[in-house]
Amino acid sequence: MSPDAHQTLLVATVGGSPDAIVASLKHWRPSRVVFVASHQSAAQVGEIRALAAGAGAPLPEGSHDTVVVDGADDLNACVRTVRRLEETVAEWRRRGDGFEIVVDPTGGTKTMAAALALCARRWPCRFSYVGGEQRTRGGVGVVESGFERIVHTANPWDSLGYQAIDDACRAFDGGAFDLAFQALDAARNGADNGRVKRELLALRHLAEAYGAWDRFRHEKAIKPLRDAIETENDLVAAIGPGRAERALGAARAHLRHLERLRDSSTPTRALLVDLLANADRRRNEGRFDDAVARLYRATEVAAQLALRERHGIESTSAVPLDRLPPPLDTDWARQARDDGTVMVGLQMAYELLRALGDPLAERFDTLGLAERKGSPLTARNDSILAHGFKPVGEKVCNSLWTKVLELTEIQPDELPRFPVLSIP
Repeated sequence: MSPDAHQTLLVATVGGSPDAIVASLKHWRPSRVVFVASHQSAAQVGEIRALAAGAGAPLPEGSHDTVVVDGADDLNACVRTVRRLEETVAEWRRRGDGFEIVVDPTGGTKTMAAALALCARRWPCRFSYVGGEQRTRGGVGVVESGFERIVHTANPWDSLGYQAIDDACRAFDGGAFDLAFQALDAARNGADNGRVKRELLALRHLAEAYGAWDRFRHEKAIKPLRDAIETENDLVAAIGPGRAERALGAARAHLRHLERLRDSSTPTRALLVDLLANADRRRNEGRFDDAVARLYRATEVAAQLALRERHGIESTSAVPLDRLPPPLDTDWARQARDDGTVMVGLQMAYELLRALGDPLAERFDTLGLAERKGSPLTARNDSILAHGFKPVGEKVCNSLWTKVLELTEIQPDELPRFPVLSIP
């Protein structure tokens, strides 16, 4: 497909002869250009624009940016500068399939070119290089003006894998928080540079926090989440400002949620929301048995919460007989313990709410959750993780998910969503 069929973002290093970049501009006809230059070569951008306009490939005002590296021969400095372009690249790709990225490391110092290649390894891009058959200095120098030739290929780093941060971000987004933690911890232990160690640690805090939270270890998740928020600058350096801003915004809101879950010894709405969010993560991962187990528990918590808040019954594990309305006070008497209390399971809890005239029981019945046969709640008992021998299917899980949301009157947008760390 010709370059004109796409809206192209060209990212090119600048230095040496401007002819190579002009040739690249003529070939790709980019809609937008980011020039990566040193303090010395930044002055060439004006000349490049003039030459490109003369060659029939003008760059309109506002269609280009110049990013200046602090040290053209310092690889770390160059990498830090180029990594700031990640959000620019991601935003361009989000515009649609027709928006492509081309990376051209022809110009500039070898260090600048290496930095661009290293950073672009995780961009959905093509590499472009301006070569030629005739060069100065007996064929070993720069390409002679007028003999430029564009060489381009798919990003060669796609087949080489990613480094620790990239692996950890992908593992995190896949729910493998322990794997992300271990990858970051191993990389941090092997790093010599203090700045790199801090960046890896900041991201490791996130993996530790969300891993603990995903296991319902709410108290254990609070400290590393605070640590991640407090090391904001290091997290920005690790994954870029756009992704870090989104992750930290979510983390601050999530910290407030976790603070409300410090004491989960009694049913609360925060706990109910958390159970549903956890169930949704398991559902999206295809772990339907795990999702149904959480949905069953959320259904039970909803009943316990209603009994506690609206009827003063603190615990379904020990309901006093004298708090039961007729005829339950008589019907359940034979199940009472010596202390005059009775343990109430899920279906009994809704039977009690029904006798108390609570609207939650009416919704429970209307949704068909009270039925002994046909209710998706029975899937939990039939699950291989409970009393049965067959795994729960997606259809049953999704049916129960929908019904429990209606039962609890909790909207999907109320559920806390874990941040996405990979480039969108």
